[in-house]
Amino acid sequence: MPSRRTLAAALAAVSLAGCGGPGEAVRVRDARVPIRLDDFSIRPQSIRAPAGGPLTFEIVNRGRLPHTFRVEDEKLRVEQSTLKPGARATVTARLPRGRYRMFCAIANHEELGLYGSLVMTR
Repeated sequence: MPSRRTLAAALAAVSLAGCGGPGEAVRVRDARVPIRLDDFSIRPQSIRAPAGGPLTFEIVNRGRLPHTFRVEDEKLRVEQSTLKPGARATVTARLPRGRYRMFCAIANHEELGLYGSLVMTR
């Protein structure tokens, strides 16, 4: 028979297995996207926006570490250099239709969870 500690660990693992996904995509309607960088997450993690028009990323670093913000597909499309903790920046770009990866390019921050996706639609 399993011990209470083993049973508690198993229940915790099962409950956490469903957490942490990107959830439903945030839909951009007014061409402004607030982006929150943290240690180690990006919010929102999944974004859908209309392609072609200007899209303004309003970026804030709420973490305790410096972070960058990049949006790319096979090309680098948007780049915000290193933001110190508490710093803010605004970057505007016109992105064609497609799927993009958002991430922090510092060390292993992306692997630790600071990533997301952007889908530009018609």
